[in-house]
Amino acid sequence: MTLASTTIKWKERSDNLGLSVVLDVEVLYREKSDFQTIEILNHDRFGRLLSLDGYIQACQADEFIYHEMAVHVPLLGKKRSDTSVLIVGGGDGGILREVLVHDFVKSVTMVEIDKKVIEVSNKFLGIQGNYNDPRVSLIIQDASEFVWSAKKNHLLYDVIILDLTEPVGPSASVFTLGFVENISKLITPNGIIIDSDSVFVAGDHGYFLQEESSDGENLFSVVRKTKILPNIEIFRTHVPFFPGADFMFFLYGFGETTYKKPFSNYAGRHYNPAIHEAAFALPAWQQNWLY
Repeated sequence: MTLASTTIKWKERSDNLGLSVVLDVEVLYREKSDFQTIEILNHDRFGRLLSLDGYIQACQADEFIYHEMAVHVPLLGKKRSDTSVLIVGGGDGGILREVLVHDFVKSVTMVEIDKKVIEVSNKFLGIQGNYNDPRVSLIIQDASEFVWSAKKNHLLYDVIILDLTEPVGPSASVFTLGFVENISKLITPNGIIIDSDSVFVAGDHGYFLQEESSDGENLFSVVRKTKILPNIEIFRTHVPFFPGADFMFFLYGFGETTYKKPFSNYAGRHYNPAIHEAAFALPAWQQNWLY
């Protein structure tokens, strides 16, 4: 429901982390959907923010950084034609917006469990994911159920982008070995899966937000341990409103293709070819921890 304008101190959820963002905001909207608590917050300097179950998912000030890096590095790191894309999650619309930039993308299937997130994001955030593009098929369904059904029906995608919340709400069902096994069957032989997580350093090594906010492992830890998808490449960016601000992306695949060099000179607001290549340069502590 839409709320009256009153400035409050809003604190982001910080399960097991001991680190949290506190913002002076107006709460423009708050509602408990069938799956999660959805909030739209407004900050004088940073614009509107989407929060799901107490975690910031998107901020108008910096959403383009995350969305451009999540999309353009995997799409431009390997030349393809007639590319099929599966988006898992992504209800704010930013991933969809960036995927549709490229004419070589022939089809986009987006699976989002909570239709309310799409409706609220469209109304308040203006991120402009075009659900009316003829290439787009929007499916409102639990991702685990969709992936199981897609495997059964032998559906394949060139690029799969996982745009997931922390594993405390409806996303919890995908942070499992079974989900990794099933979704690994949905990529073409030279296909790729993109996953991501906030990281921060404390003491002598790093930590993942998704693992700190739950009792289990994130998908990267599962993939690395099981080698279900044996080829892993890692790149990073800086997203100010994500915990720790240091944000990692993980590319999983079967082939040995590298995505470190773009085939195009495309540039967005944040992404460009130089940023693409530089993103794969990890500091020593991350190399020692992640590889």
